Amino acid sequence: MWRPVSEQLRADPAMDNDIMRRYIQDFSLDDCKHGNQGYSRVLIQLFGFTGHGKSSFINSCKYVVDDGPYKVYARVAPSEYKPETMIRSTYELTRTITLVDNRGCVILKKDETGEIYAQLGNFLPLNTTVNWHAGYEDTLNRILESEREERSADFIVPVLVYNSQLQMSSDDDSNLKEMLVMARDITGMFPMVILTHETSEHLLKNQEQFRRMGTQYIFSVENYTGQDTVKSHRKHEKILQCLHEIVRIVEFQMRERRDPIAENITRKKILLTFLMEREKERAIVEEDIKREGAKPTKKNICLLL
Repeated sequence: MWRPVSEQLRADPAMDNDIMRRYIQDFSLDDCKHGNQGYSRVLIQLFGFTGHGKSSFINSCKYVVDDGPYKVYARVAPSEYKPETMIRSTYELTRTITLVDNRGCVILKKDETGEIYAQLGNFLPLNTTVNWHAGYEDTLNRILESEREERSADFIVPVLVYNSQLQMSSDDDSNLKEMLVMARDITGMFPMVILTHETSEHLLKNQEQFRRMGTQYIFSVENYTGQDTVKSHRKHEKILQCLHEIVRIVEFQMRERRDPIAENITRKKILLTFLMEREKERAIVEEDIKREGAKPTKKNICLLL
């Protein structure tokens, strides 16, 4: 008989990998308190900077959950500044759970940020190329085009992937906090954070910075790679614990009555309001710079990027 993960944990605090794996594999939205309520799958939306380990995490999740030979499903970026993922790709983890490798950004520029939120809100087509567009109108057109596809049946779980080898700067701190809060507003759930390279010397500091941003769920993992496929109990355990927690969160959220269509409409309103406000800011900055004697400030330049 299917049992909520919380009950399993209370019964066995030292839950082993096989129990966690079976729970993840067997989880069904139909078994939740009020049934599936119109949702057909759980969409784990991976987002963040390029080269921080989203694709490697997907390959690791498939390796750990399938419990078979290591395979490369998502191609991995050769470096932080040479992104491999240009397509918003999906990878089925179980019959209920799908991983989404969203296109990441190198820096948090205005146009890229809007497109990231459009991906998180599930308003850009899956398994198609994501291009950074030049303004509000272009992004709006893509959102309107997306209405041809029905995606309100996806239960969205936002997950930020961050490379803990990198020491977070003060600018990164403020920009990431803004991104996390906006991701929460759009998806209705504060993002979970996965820190890759858990042996990094910067891990503890990055964990503390994300806690200060309000993040409740922070997991550190060591991804498997094509050069390192030897099964490790700790690597398996950490990845399974992360996925296990995601399912637990979904189970908890599904205890409430929900309306996926209404949630989709709310997400769209929040995204469009954000895009309009950013476009107004951009127009004001451009007008200020055109005035005689006006000089662009660092903040204004960022708004125009």
